[in-house]
Amino acid sequence: MNTRLKQILQKLLNLNDSQTSTTLARALQVSPKTIRNDIKKLGTLLNNDIAYIESIRGKGYSLHITNEEKFKNFLQQNVDDSNNIVSTEHNDRVQYLIKRLLLHSSYIKIDQLAEELFISRTTLQTDLKKVRTIFCDFDLSLIHKPNYGVKVVGEEMKIRFCISENLFNQQYQELDETISGLEILPQSEVKVIRHSILNKLKKYKLIISDISLLNLITHISIACNRIRNNQAVKIYQDELTKITNNIEYTIAQEIVIEIEQKLHVSFSTNEIAYLAIHLQGSKKTHSESDIETAEIVLEQDIQQLAKQVVNEIDRVYSLNISDDKELLLALSLHLKPAINRYMYQMNLRNPLLEEIKSKYPFSFEVALTGAEVINNKLDISIDENEIGYMALHLETAMERQRKNNNHKKRCLLVCATGLGTAQLLSIKLENEFSHELKIIGTTEYYNLTKQPLDNIDLIISTIPIQEDLDIPIIEVSTILRSQDVNKIKKLIHNDFEVMNHYMREKFTYLKQEINSMEEAIEFLGQNLIKANMVEDNFINSVLERERYSPTSFGNLVAFPHAMEPQTNETFWSILTLSNPIQWGDNPVQIIYLLNISKHNKMDDLKPMYDVLMKLFENHTLLQNLLQCETYDTFRKTIAKY
Repeated sequence: MNTRLKQILQKLLNLNDSQTSTTLARALQVSPKTIRNDIKKLGTLLNNDIAYIESIRGKGYSLHITNEEKFKNFLQQNVDDSNNIVSTEHNDRVQYLIKRLLLHSSYIKIDQLAEELFISRTTLQTDLKKVRTIFCDFDLSLIHKPNYGVKVVGEEMKIRFCISENLFNQQYQELDETISGLEILPQSEVKVIRHSILNKLKKYKLIISDISLLNLITHISIACNRIRNNQAVKIYQDELTKITNNIEYTIAQEIVIEIEQKLHVSFSTNEIAYLAIHLQGSKKTHSESDIETAEIVLEQDIQQLAKQVVNEIDRVYSLNISDDKELLLALSLHLKPAINRYMYQMNLRNPLLEEIKSKYPFSFEVALTGAEVINNKLDISIDENEIGYMALHLETAMERQRKNNNHKKRCLLVCATGLGTAQLLSIKLENEFSHELKIIGTTEYYNLTKQPLDNIDLIISTIPIQEDLDIPIIEVSTILRSQDVNKIKKLIHNDFEVMNHYMREKFTYLKQEINSMEEAIEFLGQNLIKANMVEDNFINSVLERERYSPTSFGNLVAFPHAMEPQTNETFWSILTLSNPIQWGDNPVQIIYLLNISKHNKMDDLKPMYDVLMKLFENHTLLQNLLQCETYDTFRKTIAKY
C-alpha cells in the first residue's frame, strides 16, 4: 500500500460517519477523481472476505469489516512497521511524537513524521507545539534545522526522566504485566535487569515498593538503550563525590556488574552514580519487626522532620497522632527518598493519586498541611504525587486509631416474643452492622424502664414504644426486612442531618451563569466577604489551594476551600451552574465551597468529608440537584437520598 491508500484507510477506520470523495480529497490535497480511483484499489486489496468499502449516494464512503482476525492481520502486514495503525486523535499523536523523538538521537525530517502519522505538515506543527510544551517541563527543547528536521536537546539526565515519565509511568499495572510492556529493550534483557536488582536488594536486605522496583527496571533499561546510542549521562564532580560515598553506590556497582556481563553494555562511573541516585530515591517499605532497626538507621534530621510534620498536623486538626510510632516511621521512610528525588528533580508518579484524592479527601487535605511544613523547613516544593503518598500514611494512621477507639453505637434490643426471636434479631443485626453496632443486651418491653440507659446510643424494638425517651428508637420486624436495615443505616450514618448542618440558604446559589473556576471562586468569596464571614485575602487563599492541586475529582463536582481556616463555624457555600466549566482536568457544574472553622476538630470534619464523598459518588442525586431552582427543593432532593 502506498502512503495515500494508508491515509484513506486511516480516515475511514477512525471516523464513524461516511466520508465523501470531496472531503477526503481536501484532507489529502488531491482531486476527488484520484480519491475514487484509490478507493477502487483499496477495495481490491481488502477483498470482500476481509472488509469492504460501501459507497452511498449523497453520503460517501464507509468501511465495513467482514472478518476481524483477517483485517487485523492485513493491518499488521500493510499499514506500518510497528503493527499498529496510528490514531487520528491529537493526544495519541502527541504521545507517538514524544516517543519517536525521545528514542531517536539524531534529526528526523518533518515530512517523514507527517507521513508516519498520515497528517499534513500544518497538523504536525500543531501537534509539535504540544510536544514542545511537555518537553519544556523537563528543560528540554525541540530544535529544527533546515534540511535535517527536528530533534530533542537538553541534559541527558533530564531526557531520561522525560522518557520514563511520558513513556512508562502513565499508569500502574501488575508488575510483571508492566515489565512485559517495556519495549525499549528485548524482554530477555529486561528480565536480566530485574533479576540483577532483586539479587542485590536481597543481599543488602533492602525492601522497596513494587512501584520503585518498576522505576529502577525502567531507568536501567533506558540507560542501556541510551548508552548503546552513545548518549551518556553526566554528573558534576562534587555531586559524584557525594554519591560514591553512599551505600547505594556500592549496591549499584554490584547490580551493574551482572548487567554488563550479560547485556554487553559498559557503565561508566557517572552511569553507576545515576543508578545510585535512583536507589536513593526509591520508596522504602518495612515490616513491623524492622521498626527499631529502621529508627536507628534513619538520620535524626529526617526523624525530626517527620515529627514536626505530625506535630503541626495535630495542632491544626487535633488528630492525636503525634505518638503513633508506625506513622512516624512510615513518614520518615517516605521523606528520605522523597527529598533525594526533589534534589535531582525526579518525579515518582503516584498511580493512585486521583483515587486517593477522591476516596480520602480529608487525609489529602491533612497531608497538604504536612507538605507546608516540609516546604518551609527545606525550602522545597512537594508535588501532589508525594502528597498523595503522605495521605495514604495518614489515612492508615487514622484508620488504626479508629480501630483502637471503639466507635460502635451501643444498642439495646426490645423484643416481646421471647428469647429465641431476640437472639435471631441480634444475630441478624450483628451480621448486617458488625462495624457500626454493639448489641449490649435484650429486654422485654415491661422491663425497659428498669434498664440503665445512660450508656445506650439507640434502641431497636420489634414493638411500638410509647414512652418519651431521650434515646432514638427504631421499630423493626423480627425478621429484619430491607426497609428496616435502611432505617437503621439512616440513623447510624445520619447523612442528611450532617449535610443539613452545613447548608445555609443565604449562601446557596442555584443555576448561575459563570464561565470559569476563577469567576466561581470570586463570586462565592465576595459574598462571604460582604457578609463579614471571612477576611479580604480569602479568595487568594482559595486560589492558592487550587494551584497546589485542583479540588475537582470528576462527576461534575468541586470542593474548593481556603489554605487556612477563616470562619467561626464550619459551613458550605453551594453553587450550581447552568453549564459546566473547566476545573483542572475536569468539567464542573456543582461547587461546594468548604468554609472551615478556625476551631475545627477531626471529629467535626471527618463526618463532613464522608458525606461529601457519598454525595460525589451519587450521580443520580447530582443530576437531580442541578435541576433545582430553589433552596427548598435543593434541600428536599438531598433528604430523599
